Amino acid sequence: MDIEALRSEPDDPGLTGVVVEGRIVSVVPTHDIDALGLAVGQPWDESTQAKVQHSLLVDRARRDALILLADGLSEQDLSHKLKAQSHSPEAVADALQHLHADGWLTFPPQASDDSSRAP
Repeated sequence: MDIEALRSEPDDPGLTGVVVEGRIVSVVPTHDIDALGLAVGQPWDESTQAKVQHSLLVDRARRDALILLADGLSEQDLSHKLKAQSHSPEAVADALQHLHADGWLTFPPQASDDSSRAP
């Protein structure tokens, strides 16, 4: 099975649908297409599917983190709150790295991780 098309989602231009065998099998944040190396004609295998799924989970955690920050949650509590919302630890860690790189967080992700805080 190969990727037949990459289609912008009409309800959210920040997401692109991945079309395989005539149907959308997944969506991916549009800004991650190049980083993931997605292209029409590329095989849709387990590895590619896992990368796309992780990218989507990180994007969701990032969006939720921005909402929490806008609601006044401290960045020190962000990791714990995202995990409490059922985001995976891997998605949270990657989302926090992206937020720090984009300037949304002042502390490096390791410093804002709840597991590194003193009791």
